[in-house]
Amino acid sequence: MPGGRYAAAVVAEMRRRAPAFAGRECATLYVGGGTPSLWEPEAIAQVVEAARALGLPGGAEVTLEANPESADAGRAAAWREAGVNRVSIGVQSFDAAVLRKLGRRHGPDEAERAVREVAGVIPNVSVDLIYGGRRASVDSARADAERVASLPVTHVSAYALTLDAEVLAEDVPFSRLAREGKLAFPGDDEVLDEGRAIAASLEGAGLRRYEISNFARPGFESRHNLLYWRSEDYLGAGAGAVGCVRTAAGALRWTNHRAHGPWLAAVEAGALPSADEEALGGAELRNERVMLALRTVDGLDASLLSPAQRREVAGLVGAGLATLDGGRLVLTPEGMELHSAVVERLFEPSGG
Repeated sequence: MPGGRYAAAVVAEMRRRAPAFAGRECATLYVGGGTPSLWEPEAIAQVVEAARALGLPGGAEVTLEANPESADAGRAAAWREAGVNRVSIGVQSFDAAVLRKLGRRHGPDEAERAVREVAGVIPNVSVDLIYGGRRASVDSARADAERVASLPVTHVSAYALTLDAEVLAEDVPFSRLAREGKLAFPGDDEVLDEGRAIAASLEGAGLRRYEISNFARPGFESRHNLLYWRSEDYLGAGAGAVGCVRTAAGALRWTNHRAHGPWLAAVEAGALPSADEEALGGAELRNERVMLALRTVDGLDASLLSPAQRREVAGLVGAGLATLDGGRLVLTPEGMELHSAVVERLFEPSGG
């Protein structure tokens, strides 16, 4: 059964890590990374049932990540039967040239077919777009946004192409060749303009921007991702998964073995498959909360800031990069474009 052994190991890891989360509510489930849409429905149901046993409520958001070439009405019906009620489809672009340069196997029409067929069975469909890649332009980015907005989608995530080997392993060759000057990618200003074009088109079509890179129709914001942005705990299981749990001393974050073999061997040997563990102190957690909260349109409770941080806030507001209203600090669209630089001004020294 495709995915059967892997799913069984995911369930085993979930159960092994669950005691560290005692007393916490299991709120959402996201089955993603790799190609879980190729699993047999029984394997997906196995993971959903394990989450239910850990307290996942009946009406909770259960998302499955899928590629267009493995998404159709028949599979969607099986996913729904397995307990999935939301599907995230990695379309990336509707431009054939851009898709080829991204190394994607599907074409624009196959992507549209997948979205329409899945949405006909599971009405809550999210689509991922990538901009800033080779052959991409402001026009192609705008066309991608307009086409996706014309489809029966409830949510769109739009991310600039990442060439950082530490973030996205599959882009390591791109990153190396770009550094060597053998591949040309759009410059920073061009990428910024592509992002602006996407945002304008999606918002004009009724998809509200609620986070720097995420847009949703009213009521269809990703509950799962909102938990990250609100600095909640999360149990990550599977090869390369990341998890974080608060402790009396701060928090513990782990990253699993990225390679399938070492991860599976550790789980089947009865061990925790962590490749790395990081203890986070108070200042690190507060800085992370600032960074994550300011990605969203809900912003940050300003009462949590120190006097020194509030002085920085005054400068941000004066520069038109943030607003302070009702006790919440929220970045303006201009501030969101400079998110990393803005939040660094509010960071506390580590070790606090």
